[in-house]
Amino acid sequence: MQPGPKTIAFLVVRDFSSLSLVSAIEPLRGANRLLGKEAYAWKLVTDDGGPVRASNGITIAPEMSLAQLGGALDGLFAIFVCAGLDTDPPNRARINTTLVRAARAGVVLGSLSAGTFVLARAGLLDGYRCTVHWEFQPAFEEAFPEIDCGPGLFVIDRGRWTGSGGITGMDMMLQMIEQDYGPGLARSVGNQFQVDRIRNSAIHQRPGALDRLETLPGTLQNAVNLMLGNIETPLRMDEIADLSGLNLRRMERMFQAHLDVSPAQFYRGIRLEKARELLVHTNLSTLEIGVLTGFSSSSHFAMAYQKHYGIRPSDERRRATRE
Repeated sequence: MQPGPKTIAFLVVRDFSSLSLVSAIEPLRGANRLLGKEAYAWKLVTDDGGPVRASNGITIAPEMSLAQLGGALDGLFAIFVCAGLDTDPPNRARINTTLVRAARAGVVLGSLSAGTFVLARAGLLDGYRCTVHWEFQPAFEEAFPEIDCGPGLFVIDRGRWTGSGGITGMDMMLQMIEQDYGPGLARSVGNQFQVDRIRNSAIHQRPGALDRLETLPGTLQNAVNLMLGNIETPLRMDEIADLSGLNLRRMERMFQAHLDVSPAQFYRGIRLEKARELLVHTNLSTLEIGVLTGFSSSSHFAMAYQKHYGIRPSDERRRATRE
């Protein structure tokens, strides 16, 4: 058992995900309750110490400012950056300075949802593995191609704990509790929140088009993974079938039976989903996005996008900017 309390600061930026934040804090509270002592403590931090609004409209009142956090690094175990819709918050230089100081002081640095962008922009993920929510992954890969960003629910790599958002904050904190007090307590805390199994870092996220991937037959999973790995330069259907150990007709029947679409339709959907994420979360031109998702021309991309989503790529971007 570790001496407590282990103190964690949550640096919350505007338009943060309240679910990501609460799912990380509640297991700590649950552990304290079951242990009958303050094993974990947490502090809410904002840039200027003032209230900050979440993406769902809820406003939180922090306990300290970024400047105060910089003077309270001694005895701090970790800082988790909690972000959501805003991946590049204002006053980034001040945020970067505090996070770099914390890293030098040996404080663990973590992220919830889009907080991974904040750590990356501070240069604090260079040489580390990390993760980010699947919706932001294409944008992250374009912005930071040198960083190893994988599809895991969460990734713990030495002094970096990155989570993909949603309820994965709970998964990470349960992992911490297990490390500190054993699997029995972690299971008991999870059970308090109706968590029937503790998910580990080996489990991958399931992007929108792939929410049923784990339920598919192995050969069909192989075909889908080949599609995922060849977005910019799409493979022919017969190549995918051959590499998956299927003949083309058999693969077409399996896609229709399990996914109710043809292989070509499914492949196009994956490419267009990535295109949408790039439109919403990057400043790449529609021409560049079309090329990155395997379309031969901007007009071909625009037609396919409008047919699939019912909106032109340019209008999608304008709508995302207004939101």
